[in-house]
Amino acid sequence: MQVLLTRPLEDSRALAETLEAEAIDPLIWPLTRIVPTKIASTGTALKLPFATGGLLFTSANAVRALAALTERRDLPALCVGKATAEAARKAGFRDCFPADGDARALAELARRSGIREFFHPRGRDAAGDLKGWLAETGQRVTEAVLYQAEETGAAPAPVTAALARGAVGLVTIWSRRASAILARHFSNPGASTDVRLDNTALLAISTAAAEPLEASGFHRILLAETPNAAAMLAAIRAYSTGAGQ
Repeated sequence: MQVLLTRPLEDSRALAETLEAEAIDPLIWPLTRIVPTKIASTGTALKLPFATGGLLFTSANAVRALAALTERRDLPALCVGKATAEAARKAGFRDCFPADGDARALAELARRSGIREFFHPRGRDAAGDLKGWLAETGQRVTEAVLYQAEETGAAPAPVTAALARGAVGLVTIWSRRASAILARHFSNPGASTDVRLDNTALLAISTAAAEPLEASGFHRILLAETPNAAAMLAAIRAYSTGAGQ
């Protein structure tokens, strides 16, 4: 059984290495690619507001984007989950604190931190309203949109072939936007004859992420126990060993 990974290439490659080490066969089709926004593409060093007391990271992409624009590593890094905290540590941030895997949990961690001023590097599509949520407790968040996700196009040839012969046992979806992109690919003229999903399950990170693909013909739709990468990995492992089928 093959597992289709649809996150941006760097994230999918990292997950593929983990799966291969466990004898799980991954395929990669990055439905989006991460590109810098205008403010980040100039390469000009980014100056953080003087009063900044901490950083808010909602993804490893945010970590990488900020690390490329500033040499500062002294501020506490509050991260959405363990994987993002590990990315922050690898990037040289010294004090990294993981939340429980989603934006609401990160906001709660920020409230408990006692920090009054945060800097939040993020993508064009925000994961929750951290700025609004923390304003309720008098904490200030300065945002900078440093990257965005762009569609990549058609599936690579190995993915197309595997989908056509029904060899993909599990398709993973990590966001509603990616789900909508994949649904469009599947609904193109001829897709119904080129893609066999009658024995393929969909694993989505959330109910909202699964929704655009509900009518695509998957044998079964599964949801991660919680909306984070750790829960997605656990569900992939369970399905691959038969425990989640």
